[in-house]
Order: sequence, then C-alpha cells, then structure tokens
Amino acid sequence: MELFLIRHGQSFNNTLSDAEGRVADPPLTETGEKQAERVAVHLRDAPAKMIFGVNTGSPDQGYGIDRLYCSAMLRCLQTSEPIGKALGLRPEIWADVHEESGIFLEGETNLPGMTRGEISERFPEVILSDDVKEDGWWLRPRETEAQWQERARRVAEQLKGEMAESDERIAIVTHGGFTQDLLAELLNDGPWPGGRLSTRNTSIAHVHFSPGSFHLTHLNRLEHLPAELVT
Repeated sequence: MELFLIRHGQSFNNTLSDAEGRVADPPLTETGEKQAERVAVHLRDAPAKMIFGVNTGSPDQGYGIDRLYCSAMLRCLQTSEPIGKALGLRPEIWADVHEESGIFLEGETNLPGMTRGEISERFPEVILSDDVKEDGWWLRPRETEAQWQERARRVAEQLKGEMAESDERIAIVTHGGFTQDLLAELLNDGPWPGGRLSTRNTSIAHVHFSPGSFHLTHLNRLEHLPAELVT
C-alpha cells in the first residue's frame, strides 16, 4: 500500500497569531483555496518518476490514487473537494483523522461540528461515515493529549492491518498535528519525546507499506506551490 498524507489548505485559524478570534471549525482562506486547487492538479498530473524517484509501474502521470479520505472538519472537506474532482474520486469521511483537540472553543463544550445534512448539502460528493450524525459528529468535550494519541494508534492499526495488505494507493486529507501523531505511531510505536514535526499547508507525506515494515519516503512535499503560496 502507498499512503499519502495531505495537510489541508490554510485555514482562518492558521492566520492568527494567538487563540484570540479563533473559530471552532474554521474555513479555508482564499490562499487555502488556491493551495487546494494546486495540490489537486499536482496529484492528477505530476510525472510518476517525480513522485516515486523511479518508475515502479505507476501511471505515466499522477499519483494513481485509488481512494480519498478526509476528516469531517470543514477545512479538510474544502481541501478534498477539488482533489476529488481532479482525480474522479468521491472523498470519504474518516472521522478519526481529525485534528488534535477536536471541535472546541475556550469556555464552550460539546460543540457539534458539521451535521450530516450540512455536509451533504455543501459537499454532495462526499461519502459520509456513520460517525456523522444528524446533530453533528463531535458533541464531546475538548480532546486530551492521551485521547488523540490513542486515536492515532487506532488509525495506525487500521492502516497496518487489512489496508496494508492491499495494493491500493490511499490519500488522506488531514491535519498537521494528526499527521505527526500518526507518523509517530507508524514509525516509532508512539510519540517522539520532546519533538514535533511541522508540516506546511497542502504538503504531502508518503509512506510505503511492505510486509512488516514502513518507509517514509518524503515529508512536506510542496512542488505544487509557488513561494508566495507556501504557508
């Protein structure tokens, strides 16, 4: 299996210098929308040799992605929309790949996130998971560090299980914090003490799965963005 982790485009909260003014489920900025369009074209059109370094039976161009997953957070839904259109795929919600902490605001709790109806109306091509209910998909207190580490472990186990035995190429539109958590579980069997990975908006990480091993071939890949769109 080939796994591609794609961070969402720049969100409103990404532009803030501190927590003041943040929103619980921020949309993409205009820059974020441009980033999403560019990564979509890149995933469709990039030469295979540029992606993998060698020609390994890949199509002449494009990443050859078979399935496209995304979190249920608005910024990931918005990022996955042009990707799905470019690749001819319907994005599938995987609720467990959401960002650390979940949907939250200081002083508020049990915020819902987008409801099933809201997502279906705004993103009709998205395949909804059972986690997305009529009254939202979050509806919990703010997630703790222990909880997001356990969630990353759960996703890693799914990827290392039946999914790893397939020949599929899977892309997940996810988040900076969760990308770090997931890679730590896949490559280190747990968090890296004292260290954090930093990923740019719409950057791509690639993990190659082979029997009993995982190989991180690249992180923070950004060929699709001009300098003025790197955030």
